[in-house]
Amino acid sequence: MKTTISRRRFLQTSAIAGTAVLATGTSLASPASKKNISIQLYSVREDMKNKPLETLQALAKMGYRQVEHANYRDRKFYGYAPKEFKKILSDLGMKMTSGHTLFGKEHWDASAKKVTDLWKTTLEDAATVGQKHIISPWFPWDKKNLNEVKTGIEGWNYAGMEANKMGLRFGFHNHHQEFEEKFDGETLYEIMLREGDLKYVCQQLDICNMSVAKVDPMEWITKYAKYFESIHVKDLAKDSNESTTLGDGRLEMQRILDYAKKNCPIKYWIIEQEAYGSRTPLECAAINLDRLQNHFKL
Repeated sequence: MKTTISRRRFLQTSAIAGTAVLATGTSLASPASKKNISIQLYSVREDMKNKPLETLQALAKMGYRQVEHANYRDRKFYGYAPKEFKKILSDLGMKMTSGHTLFGKEHWDASAKKVTDLWKTTLEDAATVGQKHIISPWFPWDKKNLNEVKTGIEGWNYAGMEANKMGLRFGFHNHHQEFEEKFDGETLYEIMLREGDLKYVCQQLDICNMSVAKVDPMEWITKYAKYFESIHVKDLAKDSNESTTLGDGRLEMQRILDYAKKNCPIKYWIIEQEAYGSRTPLECAAINLDRLQNHFKL
């Protein structure tokens, strides 16, 4: 049975979101640090682009204590050097435990079977800012060419080995294509799980993205539970392939979360929403945290 949110709950959480966004100084809820609840900052990407400090302050007042970045360029996070960004977060009582940084062809010398210096400096910056997980959010090798696929996954294993040396855990974040591409009836994602060395490569499961490919998240977390060390808690809208606020979509959120809590080695529960309807991104962030903690009882 799909979980729905009552009109009363909707009104309550909408009011809470408004309060949080106005930054009155009152926290939305108890801090989310104890259960490693985080937010993917892509959820508030325009706010982070235009006013990163104010946005982080608003998230902290809502109760967020961990964030996952989606912006690492020129050895900076949202325009700040690693040590500087870490201090900004620390002053707000926050940490950046994970982040999305592409592991691409520029990071992997396939002929020499070694990662490049660019990947090593990327890991150094991730460690400096305080990350524990470094997640590649895309697979830039040709997904229709099996040899290319295996080359990229071999690179993953070496990327993970190098990450381990820095005290980091390397992982991959899925989209829908990995469940749509098939080789002799086997999905690309199954090949990724099989060829990737779990000792060095974990998976960050995006339950909304995979559902766009019309696959059941429950089927995958049941069969491959041990691979998933973080999860993007993101609901799929009832009438489109866009994300929506938790509980307003079509996914069986409570069933998924309950199973994952008991059976998967989840270290980070990461809220993400990419489309907002009539609400603002910050309003959605507040609603999602409240619902995850108080309705879905994470």
